Amino acid sequence: MLVVDRAEPEGVRVKTTKSDRSRRVPIADRVLPLIRACAEGRGPDERLFVTESVHRLHATAFKRTLNWAKMSEGRRIHDLRHTAVCLWLARGVDVVTVQAWMGHASVATTNLYLHYLGTAADKGGLDGLNRPGHTGGTQQPDESESHRGEP
Repeated sequence: MLVVDRAEPEGVRVKTTKSDRSRRVPIADRVLPLIRACAEGRGPDERLFVTESVHRLHATAFKRTLNWAKMSEGRRIHDLRHTAVCLWLARGVDVVTVQAWMGHASVATTNLYLHYLGTAADKGGLDGLNRPGHTGGTQQPDESESHRGEP
């Protein structure tokens, strides 16, 4: 887990989290090697993500390197935070756990994301639409069905 207790946004002095409390953020196993590589040789109070020359990584340079304007299709880097919440909730992570990971003061803030997940009826309808044999809203005959009227 990463422990987030302060941030240093570009153009702003170091600041604490909104709630003034540290929060623990989980790291997926597939991302852990990247985090370990970034942290190698750094102390717990040093910046995690820096340039090759160990200078502060500015958002503008990060965006330029990734060609963010084209790649992001108008999304902000902050939108990745919202994506994470939706993915965690969609995969069944408890709302209270997501609240803690995000540092939300109230579970009501986290609950705002629940409507993006859809209802059981939405999911059932989409499952039907995505089922093999359906294209363009019309059902295609199953290979095992006999073809009536054909020789």
